[in-house]
Amino acid sequence: MDLKIYKNCRGDFFMEVNDRYYQLCVPDQLNGYTCISMGFFKDSIYNMVIEIQYRLLGELIKRHHVEDNNYVNPKPYQPIFTRNNEELSKILINRFMDLQSRFGDQNTQIIIKRSIDLLQFITNTHDTYKLINSTKSLLRLLNSYIHFLCERKDEYVSYDNNNDRQVWTIDLSKPDSRDGELHYQKLTNNQFINLVSLLAQKIRHQNRKPTIDEYLSFQIAFQMINLRGYAEAPIVPWGNSGFRKVQTQASITDPGLGHITGTASDLAYIKGTNVHIEFLERGKVTNRERVEPYRLPDLRTIGEVKMLIGRDTSVSSYVGRPMFEDTFDNSFIKSVHTMIAACSSIFIDGLSECKIAIEKMTFMQAVKFMKAVAANVIRDSTLQVLAAAFCINYPIIDDRPETIKKNNGKPQKVTDPMKIAKLGIKITELGNFEKVTFDGTANWYPSDPIMEQLGYKNCLKLVHLAHQKGLLTYFSAGFRFRHLNEIVLSGTDGIGLGGAQILRFMDKRNGNQGPFKEENILKILKLDKKAAESPLGEGTQLLCRLDRMFYELSLPAKFLPFRKQLYEALYNRNFNEVKAILNKCHEIVSMKDDTAHPLVEWANRLLNNYNICIAFMHMSSDKENVFLNELSDCVARKDYDQLKNILCQLKLEY
Repeated sequence: MDLKIYKNCRGDFFMEVNDRYYQLCVPDQLNGYTCISMGFFKDSIYNMVIEIQYRLLGELIKRHHVEDNNYVNPKPYQPIFTRNNEELSKILINRFMDLQSRFGDQNTQIIIKRSIDLLQFITNTHDTYKLINSTKSLLRLLNSYIHFLCERKDEYVSYDNNNDRQVWTIDLSKPDSRDGELHYQKLTNNQFINLVSLLAQKIRHQNRKPTIDEYLSFQIAFQMINLRGYAEAPIVPWGNSGFRKVQTQASITDPGLGHITGTASDLAYIKGTNVHIEFLERGKVTNRERVEPYRLPDLRTIGEVKMLIGRDTSVSSYVGRPMFEDTFDNSFIKSVHTMIAACSSIFIDGLSECKIAIEKMTFMQAVKFMKAVAANVIRDSTLQVLAAAFCINYPIIDDRPETIKKNNGKPQKVTDPMKIAKLGIKITELGNFEKVTFDGTANWYPSDPIMEQLGYKNCLKLVHLAHQKGLLTYFSAGFRFRHLNEIVLSGTDGIGLGGAQILRFMDKRNGNQGPFKEENILKILKLDKKAAESPLGEGTQLLCRLDRMFYELSLPAKFLPFRKQLYEALYNRNFNEVKAILNKCHEIVSMKDDTAHPLVEWANRLLNNYNICIAFMHMSSDKENVFLNELSDCVARKDYDQLKNILCQLKLEY
């Protein structure tokens, strides 16, 4: 991994590991302070205890050697129903007692009793000094059992009390660059959140756990997010297919707490992954008509996860299928505006993707709905993508005029999984979404593995068809470790991993899910890497590049025949033919991965290949020069919006 050095306005340096392009909303602020009231801090403590109880549950399960086949969870997930301190304190005390009754022993009995006493004291105290001390005592007590904090002197965070206001100062600049007495700037909430995000990344890059004060600064920033969201978050896009360091990103999926306590805790869990937030638990009711298999997570957790992950990798969220009250036409405006509002609020938190399930609509209705959402959602459309999710087991009514004409004046019900998936690609393209996802859920859980429903050849075909249309791709449902090799060899951009099969405990009697298994992420990444580095994996990477450059029109004409040949060789697993094509396409294989804005990289490939690429093969020299000058000017000015328009015009000219 490369080390990049970022310099702030004071001349201090901040070392960061990153191999993904990201775009900042505002310049980095490497130090400063915030003042908060006792009530604000107390509110943050209750969220903190919810998180710690999740950590405690995971630790208790490990110590009791609970396995998948004997995990028991009688209670389905429920949101918090009150933010009143006294009421919430009682709920959390009952949760402590429940943990003790289910998994506790003599050691935990002492810890949990003392934790309850401290929580009651925190709720009742009106003294800022005592509030801080009792909170730290609670953290030390629970850390003695869970071990989620480190014992070291704080380098970056300091706390002071000023007229009953807590002053929290963070300084990430190098100690030797601090000149005598420092005068820190008071930060806005968004500035403080960004600074804490940098702190979380720095701790992760140092391969350690946070100190107590660092951990408390996380909680303060979380509480700020709960007020107004995370409006100045950096954006890490998916990037261009074929030109990422890791082509097939493992989309590690959890409703949120598993990411906060697990995924975000270790850089090894993040490199090569996309952090996906999604509510997975279906419970006893598995009928897709009655209960959507995947559902929207809560917005406050989305912002918290994004803050912790920062710029280390992309973060995405599931949104769900549109809700119609009556007919499509009668519900259209409300359903579109509701979806726009949900996606916009998530994109404002800096996420790279919102995934919408395209169900309960005909072909033409889906295109109309998607175009309205795409045209009006608040986002940076050059970096943040809308994903259309199609269940291959959910029929689509094809009511295109040409279909009706061929079918005796009637629409056609499409039930074949591959035909549904291919229609999904067409709908995604016409609906102006940027990503198509193929899902294999049905009316039962756990889901049948989508790889066993479609197979390697069909998955490869779908990815090939979508990539040459410029679409990102993704598969989900039922993945086990044994499926990872073939799905990576399909060349897909993402694979959904997070259900009870691979990353979560689940009570098999009722479908209630349990703690996250972050330790399995490393096994997933190891298997993905092995597949990607295999001879077929190298061929798949090349096909992704050829398909992408074909879509971009940046592909040199001499490589056009190899695209079809390589697809057929991969489809038939012809190792010798794949190897031969890799040698013939060494020029494409040796191209560097993208490190700049995705549109800039696209434009640069056109500029670098202008005299040999297919974009200008049949174009007059005058028109070609106009396009080349406009592309160069936009790249130089970093005018990404105009660059997008010019690239679209070029596609129309071809």
